[in-house]
Amino acid sequence: MKKKKIIKRVVFVFVVAAIAAVLEVCAFNFKPVTVALGWRADETRLFTAESINPDTLKGCTVEDGAVVLTAEEGSFELMGLGFELNTARALFESDGVVSVTAFFDSSREDKTVSLVSGAKNSYIDGSVSYVSIDLAGEAGGRIEGFTLIVNDYQFEFSWARFIAMIVVCCVTRALFGLQRPPDYELESEPVGAPAGGPPAGEEKKA
Repeated sequence: MKKKKIIKRVVFVFVVAAIAAVLEVCAFNFKPVTVALGWRADETRLFTAESINPDTLKGCTVEDGAVVLTAEEGSFELMGLGFELNTARALFESDGVVSVTAFFDSSREDKTVSLVSGAKNSYIDGSVSYVSIDLAGEAGGRIEGFTLIVNDYQFEFSWARFIAMIVVCCVTRALFGLQRPPDYELESEPVGAPAGGPPAGEEKKA
C-alpha cells in the first residue's frame, strides 16, 4: 500500500513539473518562442551613435562615435523608428555619465526607462515614433559604443518560478489531503425497521 502511494506521489510531481515547464516556456517566454518559430515578424534592430539626429543634440556632441556632454545634462533623439517596438536594451561604456534614460513615444503608452549597459530587456509595446535619450553627469562626461537593441527577445527560463509553481501545487495537494469529513457516528438501520425496535417481519418473543 505504501509503495502504491509513493508511486502516485511521484507521478503527481512529474505531471506538475511537466505542466510548470510548459507554462514557463509557453506563457512566460511566449514572444521569444514565437519569434524563434517564425510566427512573429518582429525584426531585431540596432541603433548606434550614427543613428542620432544631429538636429536634436542638446547639451552634448558626437565626437568620433562617442557622445560627449557639454553640460551637466544632455539629450538626443534617434532616427529610423516608426515601427512596432516591444523590447529595448542598451550597451555602452560611460565615463563621467551617471545616468542614461530613454523616453519612448509609443502609440499605446509612453514609457521612460533607465538604460543600464548589459541589463535585461525593458518592455515597451507599441508603435514607437521616436525615442529621446537623456544623459546626466558632468561636463566632459562621455558614453562610447552606444548601441540600443530593440526587439531582441531573450529566452529566460526562470528556475525560481518553475520550482515555486511545483511547490505551490504540492503544498495545496497536501493541505487537501489533510482534510477529513466529520464522522457523526450515525449507523444506518434497515429500511422498514421501526426506530428502536426489531427489524421488520420479526415478532417479539414472549
